[in-house]
Amino acid sequence: MVTIKGLFQTLAIVKNPSTIWSLKTNKKPSKVTFPNGIVFQVTWPEFRSLRDSYEFIKKCQIQQINDTTFKITTNNYQLIGSHLLLCILAEMESGAYDYDYQNKIVLDIGGFQGESAAYFWSKGAKKIVIYEPVLEHHQYINKNIQLNKINAEVHPEGIGDKDGEKIVTYERTDWGFGLETQEAQNSMNIKIKDITKVIAESNADIAKIDCEGAEISLINVPTEILRKIEFMMIEIHTPQTRNKLIEKFKNAGFTITKDSGENINSTISMIHFKKIPDPQSTTL
Repeated sequence: MVTIKGLFQTLAIVKNPSTIWSLKTNKKPSKVTFPNGIVFQVTWPEFRSLRDSYEFIKKCQIQQINDTTFKITTNNYQLIGSHLLLCILAEMESGAYDYDYQNKIVLDIGGFQGESAAYFWSKGAKKIVIYEPVLEHHQYINKNIQLNKINAEVHPEGIGDKDGEKIVTYERTDWGFGLETQEAQNSMNIKIKDITKVIAESNADIAKIDCEGAEISLINVPTEILRKIEFMMIEIHTPQTRNKLIEKFKNAGFTITKDSGENINSTISMIHFKKIPDPQSTTL
């Protein structure tokens, strides 16, 4: 259903609005031209995200490299990648990842195209440890590390309960990779690393975990390993996983400092967990 607000937003930012009507009934991407001449090849959900992020997009310098690749410049970093980066950056810059990163090591699980690594680096992090299982994203990750001179360690793996491999079905390697049903036309074999090892070996102070359902593997991480991290930002994809992780982190001595799912009817939520200091470790 198109709202009046959405209709006016669409008419204000799209040069070829007639294309938008077909997007809703056609699952395949179509080309949409924005006022600055940039052409995005998008699905309907992707267009809505771009439309809702337009106030942020107007502040960016965007260079179109080809049909699917763009160079995006903000006041704090530059990125090369797909149009989806603009929606992700808008979310990050709106406060989704607010925290003190100064001189901290950040574990970035679900690195996508390197956008969150660039964000954390711009906020003063001293090192980013990136895990991203989709190999085609690594061309962008490596370019963005070089472009922003990021001190990074990159792993071509996803996370799970144990080391191994997993076949993932998908339509596109976008931000929903891994959440598709068995009806998806494509499949990919990805490497998986035990999340307990990932946390223990990272020496990270902060963790961002956005891995399309694999966050459930945190349930089996020992408390002493979880507490190596002072602050975790986790995107959670089902109500069942949400309840289990809240209980897990509460029992491990964490408090919730931010919860995007508290007042919205959504299956997806972002929760910030902060470690409560152990009184026995406090020195006078």
